[in-house]
Amino acid sequence: MKDERDKYLLKNEYKKFIENTPEQYKLFWEVVFNAGLRISEALNISATDILWQENKILITTLKRKDHPIIPIIIPKDLINRLWKYQEANGKIWKWSRQYSWKMFKSICKKAGLNSKYSPHAFRHAHGVMIADITNGNMVEIKNRLRHSSIRSTEFYVHCSEVKQKELSNKIEEYMK
Repeated sequence: MKDERDKYLLKNEYKKFIENTPEQYKLFWEVVFNAGLRISEALNISATDILWQENKILITTLKRKDHPIIPIIIPKDLINRLWKYQEANGKIWKWSRQYSWKMFKSICKKAGLNSKYSPHAFRHAHGVMIADITNGNMVEIKNRLRHSSIRSTEFYVHCSEVKQKELSNKIEEYMK
């Protein structure tokens, strides 16, 4: 049975994952994590979806009925690496969702990470990271993850280690 902690990677686990990722797949997983993408969203990215000068990727959100296209800003370094990658390879990513899943599981095993993690754990880890960075700003988390409802966002604030530590410190201070 999966518990809450099986749903997202911690910062050090993400680093361990990337360190154990074969070079030809690192960029894919870094983009997935840094943009908080679903695997299907990442695999659908084409060169025309990238606004190179603005560091933006136009993400078609397939999970929502109207399939809105939402721009996500990612680090300039990743945009530059994407540019070089697509120049050399044509299509951005040439593998399937199933292959991505198998690749993820294989890397987790090699890195000694939780076997219950799924590729969606990157998206959840991104949400928890945004919760930490924004001090739990639900609107920013919702917008970054392209949720249609703020209720989908509550999980990330709840899991935020920074928020939990702040609360623990406040309780300790209150009890003095």
